[in-house]
Amino acid sequence: MQYGVILPNVGPLAQIETLASLAQRSEALGYRGIFLSDHIAIPTDLRSAYPYRSDGRFPLAADDLILEPITALSYLAAVTQRVHLGFSVLVLPYRHPVLNAKMLATLDVISNGRLIVGAGVGWMAEEFAALDADFDARGGVTDEHIAILRAFWSQAAPTLSGLHYDVSGVSISPRPMQKPHPPIWTGGISPPALRRAAALGDGWHGVRQSPADVARVAARIAELRANAGLPMGGYAISLRAGLDVIDAPFTGDARTPLRGSPDQIAADLTAYASAGITYLVVEPRAENAEQFIAQLERFARVAKP
Repeated sequence: MQYGVILPNVGPLAQIETLASLAQRSEALGYRGIFLSDHIAIPTDLRSAYPYRSDGRFPLAADDLILEPITALSYLAAVTQRVHLGFSVLVLPYRHPVLNAKMLATLDVISNGRLIVGAGVGWMAEEFAALDADFDARGGVTDEHIAILRAFWSQAAPTLSGLHYDVSGVSISPRPMQKPHPPIWTGGISPPALRRAAALGDGWHGVRQSPADVARVAARIAELRANAGLPMGGYAISLRAGLDVIDAPFTGDARTPLRGSPDQIAADLTAYASAGITYLVVEPRAENAEQFIAQLERFARVAKP
């Protein structure tokens, strides 16, 4: 199992100097990748429910700091040498697919082939409206978007015609350094999301699922890929998970995976490995950079990345 780190490009720690320091420390500790989230514009009156909290409340305000992730990863590529540079996740419908193909290919080239494209459909209807993107069609848009990325990264002047995009007669150069292209991880646990992950992705990227839930997802993706004649070899089962390493064991029903003592964390890692996780991306619980680094160091002593 490989380990990555969610860097805080949103919220109070979203200063580029802070991200650079955290990226370099992550690399020095042996973590395999650094990942950023994707938001463009947060509405002042948010009605959409955040899907990753039981109360549906989004933890950011409209005036909180947000660094655009493609731009920020381009900077971080220059101050690191080995770590993967990824998204958790890039909301594909927010940008035109040909523009994304160009920007992401450039990022892969300037980073010497270190890009991982975590790709998602998005959830915040108000943000879609601000970008003049079709919220209701986001699933189909994402499917076509992935097809366009793959085509432009591997062909000269591809022709693609769909319900949402018609592209022909243009090429991009340079193409990505990774061949045939950077890995694309898609997320979600709904039936359409799992079909997308199995058919169009090079990996699945979940958010805070339990080991039992991950095992069910991995089994379903393996079944779908087998039915389509697609191998599982090289396919990533990845997860973004909150991290809070504390000294004493965490007790009570409120405990979530990767929150607790080193022994509890070690048991969680064993459970995730048994469930099929190949790449675990941790999101440290921290109010400042010092706490963030302390969490990375504590986890590294357990996981030995």
